[in-house]
Amino acid sequence: GDIMFKTKSKVVMAAVTAAALAFTIGNVPASAASGDVEVFSWWTSGSESAALDSIISAAKSANPGMNVINAAVAGGAGTNAQQVLATRIAGGDLPELWQTHPGGALKGYVDQGVLADMTSLYKSEGWTKVVPKELVASLTYSGKIYSVLTGVHRGNTVWISAAAQKKAGTNLGGKLTWSAFKAAALKMKAKGIAPLCLGDKDIWTAAQLLEGLIVAEEGATGWNALLSGKKSWADAGVKTAIAHFNEALTWANADHKALDWTGAVAALAKGTCGVNLMGDWAYGELLVKQKAIDGKDFTYGVFGDPNVFVTVGDSFVIGKTAKNQAGAIAFAKAIMDPKVQIAFSKLKGSSPVRSDVNTKSLGKYQQAAAKTLATGQRIPSLTHGQANVAAAVSQAYSDAVTLLEANKDAAKFAKALNLAIASN
Repeated sequence: GDIMFKTKSKVVMAAVTAAALAFTIGNVPASAASGDVEVFSWWTSGSESAALDSIISAAKSANPGMNVINAAVAGGAGTNAQQVLATRIAGGDLPELWQTHPGGALKGYVDQGVLADMTSLYKSEGWTKVVPKELVASLTYSGKIYSVLTGVHRGNTVWISAAAQKKAGTNLGGKLTWSAFKAAALKMKAKGIAPLCLGDKDIWTAAQLLEGLIVAEEGATGWNALLSGKKSWADAGVKTAIAHFNEALTWANADHKALDWTGAVAALAKGTCGVNLMGDWAYGELLVKQKAIDGKDFTYGVFGDPNVFVTVGDSFVIGKTAKNQAGAIAFAKAIMDPKVQIAFSKLKGSSPVRSDVNTKSLGKYQQAAAKTLATGQRIPSLTHGQANVAAAVSQAYSDAVTLLEANKDAAKFAKALNLAIASN
């Protein structure tokens, strides 16, 4: 049937009973799913909205009496949505489900005591057997599982315009070295093409570029050592990455500060710029919004070790005191349905979180990414709050990148990150 949407009206929460506060998921039958289910997210771009719709459609199909309220909030790469959500949580007005990330962001909600415990649901549905243990661990605090992943994105992919390469006579792809990229960049620049596609109206895109360059120099082991404080951010590998970052910014499209990530992807599709280091949500955007063809209109590569997979997992949690717990559980089950995992990934560009799904129907890039996710080295994105560090560290990193764009000072950048990690 058709998906029904309506505007969320202000909800005045009744006093929460002790039983509601103690609520643990797994006790509500699927047949009880009906009524309004508010799903709060920041997925508003073409591919993101389409991917979310695939879950909504599945939930509606399995639960005809359910009315899904799509409460997506646009802008700020999720920061606008998070600000609205923070206000609502403070007022006791919790949506049934909301989008977040593993790591510091999830722990922040756990610490507030506003999430329902999904542990029994994982056990009853057998999800602990099909979700890689490292990913389950990223959703677990004090032995309790609090979230379901829609999929896992790779944060260190470099997307390459076929049109730009043809015009410049370059052949980038696969394992990328800085020297090869620089040589290609100079050729592109000579042909009037901006070598770097960037849309850093929101600073996270620049932060992700730097993250990818640091990972390329430090490798998986070095990256984890930086996050744990065992290695200083003044390390030679970080300094080299920052030098590369500063140089890359001189090759960016002139309007990069006016564009968001989708604008950079659109420019890549048009061939007015050459490469874009971006999570593989860009793959979904290229296919769905830009109607680009994998292998024909674009190709891809990775700086450094191609077996290193920077993980960015989007997940949904259930508000402990949200009104429709049965509906929330039904929506979580829809997210984890094997068919939905594939349908969602086709639109979003991610790899399915379930290890038991057949990926042959996914695009060529996604099949390769899913294989690397399963067999490669998985490390968490600091840019997207995936790392097991305080959320304040991710914020410090974002702030440090903002200053780095202005002052180009590697020493000040290192000092800020070392202090943030030591303090948290």
